[in-house]
Amino acid sequence: MMKTPVIEWISLLVLSAAWACAQSQAAPSPLPAAPAPRRVRVATDAASALVVQKAPLTYPEAARKAGVQGTVVLNIVTSYSGDVKEITVVYGDPALAQAATDAVKQWKYQPYLVEGSPVEMETQVNVNFQIKAPAQPAQPAPPPLGTFRDNAYSNDYFGIYYPVSRDWVRETDLMRKKMAAEGKAQGTYVLLAAVRIPPDKDPLRADSTFTVLAVNRSGAQDCTQYLDLLTGNVQAHKEGKRTGQVSQFTIAGHDFYRVDFEFREGIDHRTFVCTSVKDYLLHWNIGGWSKSAIETAVSTLKSITAAPPAAAPVPPAAVPAPPSLENGPNSPKKVQISPGVSTGLLIRKVQPVYPQEAKYARIQGTVLLSAVINKNGDVVDLEVLDGPIELVVSAVNAVRKWKYRPYLLMGEPVEVQTQIMVIYTLSRH
Repeated sequence: MMKTPVIEWISLLVLSAAWACAQSQAAPSPLPAAPAPRRVRVATDAASALVVQKAPLTYPEAARKAGVQGTVVLNIVTSYSGDVKEITVVYGDPALAQAATDAVKQWKYQPYLVEGSPVEMETQVNVNFQIKAPAQPAQPAPPPLGTFRDNAYSNDYFGIYYPVSRDWVRETDLMRKKMAAEGKAQGTYVLLAAVRIPPDKDPLRADSTFTVLAVNRSGAQDCTQYLDLLTGNVQAHKEGKRTGQVSQFTIAGHDFYRVDFEFREGIDHRTFVCTSVKDYLLHWNIGGWSKSAIETAVSTLKSITAAPPAAAPVPPAAVPAPPSLENGPNSPKKVQISPGVSTGLLIRKVQPVYPQEAKYARIQGTVLLSAVINKNGDVVDLEVLDGPIELVVSAVNAVRKWKYRPYLLMGEPVEVQTQIMVIYTLSRH
């Protein structure tokens, strides 16, 4: 049957409506955009870079006195404008938490932006409380240690020229090593140390010893206060007792203060002598087996002068000697030679006496000495560098008697300095 035009037109309308309905179901209309977030969590490091203003942190005085220190952790929220609007304590000592909160509450941040718009920021803040150690007074620079030459100690900084007889054998380097090993070197400097060993003294022991120390004034400002501190230390450790009062005397423009002790162990008698020079207190620590030995050691101070004695003027009529090895401008006063070379020059060697006390105590070892040998081959100066103290006196007494062939330089005898080792070995029986 043939369709009429009207029927065809109606069919087209129905098909068009169906197609439009299908298209509307396949492609839904777009949803409205989601709103921007009002608060964002930001890492601590990133947030700290946005801080533009910090309030000073006040350490609670009660916490400081109680020694309370540590870290307070806070969780904070900032407003759109960067002000701190909320604070919660996450961790920390209550004695410090309030001070941390009061300070952080006044901080100012740059506004945190998301897609160009400011939002609230949530982050963590760590506030550290640490008690600073009190500032230590500045230590003065180490003083010049001085020199020992021609049987005299000289130190221009302290204005001291100090002759010492050859009965006194120096042990300055040995004492410096000992104090450093005992941790006593801070602010204290050994200028001179010596032990008195008279020739062939029996028994084989030194009768007295002294050490000159330069002590900075951090502990005491004058000698009277310093000697009081030393006295209190001796009595606190029950090492001995003080005998008599502090006495005072003056030598070479320096005021010296002295106090005496009797010790219970070791050396019986000790004397401390102190004088004040520039930034330091010079302290003589003197020990002796008898009171007379103490006085012998103290008497060395009487030879102190402010400067070396002036050389005697040359008489006008004196004819100067022609240049030679001894008095020429380039002639050495003393030549350093090795122990091996000096051993080859030895022509008389006296064996040391092994001290009985050292034998009983099974003490053995090597005593190392620095020696000056004059142009005649005689040992004229000794310094103890290392070795058991119980063997030192024996070694010194023996080496003093050694004899050497003169050391020749360009055919002329010269004074030399060398090292000598004296070895003590116990038998196995």
